[in-house]
Amino acid sequence: MEIPQLPFDFHHRIPVQIRFNDIDLFGHMNNSVYVQFFDMGKLAYFKQFMGGKFEQEPTAPVVASLTCTFYAPTYIDDHLEVLTAVESIATSSLVLEQRIVASDGSVKCTARTVMVNVDVKTGASAPVSEKWRNAIADYEQRVM
Repeated sequence: MEIPQLPFDFHHRIPVQIRFNDIDLFGHMNNSVYVQFFDMGKLAYFKQFMGGKFEQEPTAPVVASLTCTFYAPTYIDDHLEVLTAVESIATSSLVLEQRIVASDGSVKCTARTVMVNVDVKTGASAPVSEKWRNAIADYEQRVM
């Protein structure tokens, strides 16, 4: 399967550590661990726009849809990073692209996540603020 080329670069990356209990009976990382790593990438990405705390904002993005594609197995000795970028922003949602890559540059897994911005008090969808739009566009170095 061919890894899709994206029309933008990843500016955000965090290293993640594989733990012994992340490895399954076949000797490679269990598929559920990739989602945990993607969550770590999302959290680190968004915290930079929220002053480090979700509680301080009246709205927050929540996962509405997550699609993962696996390209190669990951083993205990692999050194991994999670790359995260916002692909697009709509009125009350945004789309994230993420990749888990090894130190040799090989892509192990990709994820596409649709997140809906919600009012933290009511749970209803809410528009993505101009503050966030501008901060993300500046960070991503492109028009959103």
